[in-house]
Amino acid sequence: MSTATRTRRSRWINLASFGALLAAWVLVTTPFGDKPFVQPLFLPSPGSVWNTFITLTQNGYQGKSLWYHLGISLFRFGLAFTITVLVAVPLGLWMGMNETVKAVLDPPIEISRPMPKLALLPLLIIWFGIGEVAKVVIIVLALFPILSISAMQAVRSVGRRKVQAAMALGASRTMIFRRVIFPASLPGIFTSVRVSIGLGVTMLVGAEMIATSAGIAFMAMSASDFLLTNVVIVGALMMATLGYTLDLCARALENRIVHWGGKEG
Repeated sequence: MSTATRTRRSRWINLASFGALLAAWVLVTTPFGDKPFVQPLFLPSPGSVWNTFITLTQNGYQGKSLWYHLGISLFRFGLAFTITVLVAVPLGLWMGMNETVKAVLDPPIEISRPMPKLALLPLLIIWFGIGEVAKVVIIVLALFPILSISAMQAVRSVGRRKVQAAMALGASRTMIFRRVIFPASLPGIFTSVRVSIGLGVTMLVGAEMIATSAGIAFMAMSASDFLLTNVVIVGALMMATLGYTLDLCARALENRIVHWGGKEG
């Protein structure tokens, strides 16, 4: 089966999966007899949610447009994710290549990894105030251990024969890193990036729970206080779409850059 055929087959399966979920949603929210299987207060119908989305695009929510809320959420996530990638990945690569650096930095990173980051949010607000800094920092703290440790492990999993072969050909340490270690580490790094996207969106929801008046997650949680289930579902679907779209972008970038991934013997 050719690559193009597999791609088309995968796309059709994806569409069928989404179609099955939508059909199940319609089924449980369509009245059969006196009332639907699930009451609208708990799960509105897809048509009702769509109408709410259109209304939000026209009128906004709590005095701010829907796109303003989305832009604020994207800004928080994008800034935190960019900072983490630019710092954690190089640091992880350095740890993978230098045992002394690993010995110094690995313990604090490993200790912070299982720590519940949302529990630190009140402390971060005390330190940094109720502005955007605390919200960005909480996302950075959640993603940093994943990306740094994954980059370190990606370096350490590079085959020794490749490094020895490059050394035998007279390559310098810099050349070995650029031509052997870094390219071989990219698949593992991209995998951790994709995992971090999902976690980052989840942490964004937590970051928008406290001391904010804008953002998609804020909109959904604020609407839940007034039992506006339609608005809650619109916000949840927008967050899910955001995470899925970012994952598709990361996957496309990986396929373009790491085109040899899975093809090495």
